[in-house]
Amino acid sequence: MNRQQIILTVGALLVVILLYQLPRVVVENETTVEVETHDFSISDTDQATFTALRQQLKESSDTKKSINFADSLAKLSLKYQLIDSAASYARMILTLDGSREAVAKASMIYYQAFQATTDAEQSKELALEAKAGFEALLVEDPQNNFLKNKLAMTLMTTDNPMSGVQILREVLASDPENREAILNLGLLAIRSRQFDRAEERFINLLELDSTDYEALFYYGVSLSEGGKSEEAKAVFEKLVSTSDADPALKATASSLIKELENI
Repeated sequence: MNRQQIILTVGALLVVILLYQLPRVVVENETTVEVETHDFSISDTDQATFTALRQQLKESSDTKKSINFADSLAKLSLKYQLIDSAASYARMILTLDGSREAVAKASMIYYQAFQATTDAEQSKELALEAKAGFEALLVEDPQNNFLKNKLAMTLMTTDNPMSGVQILREVLASDPENREAILNLGLLAIRSRQFDRAEERFINLLELDSTDYEALFYYGVSLSEGGKSEEAKAVFEKLVSTSDADPALKATASSLIKELENI
């Protein structure tokens, strides 16, 4: 279960789900990937960027530039939850070049798509693609904690999720304040309904950085799911009252406050 799925599990962002389920069409040919979607879901600025990047990619004869165009298109696709399109650009990058840089870009696209999708089967497929890339990259750089964190989360979709947990523990053994590893272990604790353990992870992050609003949000989720409704409400209210927290987190926290008030 990724971060997006955890948020959805606790009952938020339902309108967003409905929006993302509207039809999307991805059309591929030998040189480009074209994306069609509803105009209202993409800003005029981003639509113009899509068009310009696709044209640049189509006309490019330089491999490095083509990879950069495809990477930019993938990131823009992910902004609008166009998961299939993003994955297509990742495949294109690997087709264009098998260098370490290309594998790194494609792997991150697959990983971000895996994190963004709410479809369980698609999540597994994307995680496997990302996993293969991270494993290849780690052969040359086995102590890279950034890559190990990402690999660990892709392993959660396999038949041996504990191997991912073990990698996260290895990361913390070498870097006890590694934010991503602590956050991921906290998310996994929520998934396995170990809410007290999840609370500990997010409190740890807040001790390291009191303005880590993502950690604050998931601390509230841990409390809520663990039956500590009043404490959770207080945490969510604190998050909503902050001026610099992510608007999406604040909106979700506000929604959860209303749910807690109705319990």
